[in-house]
Amino acid sequence: MRPFFHRFFAAVLCLSLLLCLVPAVSAESAADITAATTVSGSGYDSFGFLTDKNIDSYRSSSGNASLTLKNSAGMAGIYLLFDLEYGAYSITDNNSGKTITAGTMGMLHEYIDLVAAFGTMPKSVTLSFEKGKVRLSELYVFSDGQLPDFVQVWEAPLDGKADIVLFATHGDDDHLFFAGILPHYASLPDCAVQVVYLTDHRNLTNSRTHEMLNGLWAVGVTAYPVLGGFADFLIEDLQRSYEEYLYTYGTTREELQSFVVEQIRRFRPQVAIGHDINGEYRHGMHMVYTDLLIKALDMTNDPTVFPESAQKWGTWDIPKLYLHLYEENAITMDWDVPLERLGGKTAFEVSQKLGYPCHKSQQWTWFTRWINGKDSPITKASQIATYNPRNYGLYRTLVGADVQKNDFLENIVTYAEQERIEQERLEQERLEQERLEQERLEQERLEQERLEQERLEQERLEQERLEQERLEQERLEKERLEQERLEQEQQKKQLIAAFCCLALLVTALVLVLVYGRRRKK
Repeated sequence: MRPFFHRFFAAVLCLSLLLCLVPAVSAESAADITAATTVSGSGYDSFGFLTDKNIDSYRSSSGNASLTLKNSAGMAGIYLLFDLEYGAYSITDNNSGKTITAGTMGMLHEYIDLVAAFGTMPKSVTLSFEKGKVRLSELYVFSDGQLPDFVQVWEAPLDGKADIVLFATHGDDDHLFFAGILPHYASLPDCAVQVVYLTDHRNLTNSRTHEMLNGLWAVGVTAYPVLGGFADFLIEDLQRSYEEYLYTYGTTREELQSFVVEQIRRFRPQVAIGHDINGEYRHGMHMVYTDLLIKALDMTNDPTVFPESAQKWGTWDIPKLYLHLYEENAITMDWDVPLERLGGKTAFEVSQKLGYPCHKSQQWTWFTRWINGKDSPITKASQIATYNPRNYGLYRTLVGADVQKNDFLENIVTYAEQERIEQERLEQERLEQERLEQERLEQERLEQERLEQERLEQERLEQERLEQERLEQERLEKERLEQERLEQEQQKKQLIAAFCCLALLVTALVLVLVYGRRRKK
């Protein structure tokens, strides 16, 4: 028996070790298995451009297109990078025949979790683009596990629930003049941050749209941004910039204003943040965006102004609007404090070292020297002499003046906190309802007990009454019987007396008759 027990305990020990290894296995990084995946399909002459790791080498299909991916080990996920937004397309597991729809939000960088979609790792899938030409840049295929940091799993834009909306004109402004804002607030667990760009730069290049997404992802923004489709140009004057939009690009002020009003109504920001009124370095597009933002304050709550967006999203009044470098109601943000939630980095360092470098096309510009330093390295936001990203002014407030003057969210209850408060209120209501229900049930129970006691008491009294009636009936019956007995005895006596009287009368009559006869004789 001893060898049996030795083998039994050895098996138990091995099983325990395997169970201990399960969390470690599940925590492993996902492998890039693109090279081991075969790509075929239609709409393209070849597919090498999808796996060359060069996002600028995009191709446009000749018409409707399809991609079939095969990997004998199975595929856990696909990371697809478009050069232009496409929209919805279908993905079919060629083994099970099951089909899902992807791309409904029109994202440029989209990760598709095949395991979540199909319940398994398919070995062959087909992506079908049936709405016309599709421009693709890159394709990655991954095994199961934790995705690499560069894979962007975007959440939907924050419709109706953005605590902070940053209205940044260009794709690098959010890491330059607004440096610190995104990493600081996007890393707060209860703060929802949305970015709305005025331009997507596509009138000049498509590569910057990818840089915009990469930069946001690098600093912790997970809500997909709005990539405004307005042209990018530089004119150092507000009025002439409006004219440039109109006469060169055919874009009216009304179209620009409608865009800004709709974004405010769509995201319902509690705090909006815009550029310097003077455009920081006199950039006309910065001035235009802020001018539109200021004018929108008198429009977004009026349903008769741009009624289409009011009907779609409802109206909204921004509680707080901050402008960069605005001197009234000035506040100074401290972006130079190392934060544990940023891995010990400061918010400025994250923008400077992680966000701005994603804008590779801009590294040759004067912005690079401005944020990193020309003669000596800049390591803190407080070292920046011009257009300092720490300095803002409260242009408009519906919730009172800032007192601490160091937090955009001062006097603001975030949507997450509002939801938590609402959940607590509902929970309190539920508990109160439960308490009232318990009280009601207890009252009903007590009332039932009271009624039951009354019923029992009534039954007891009824029993007593019946018993009394029975006893009374018995008594009366006894009395009746006794009366009858007495009456019978009385009658008997009367009969005897009458009989005796009759007997006496008869006797007397006989005696009279006898006596009379004797006299006659």
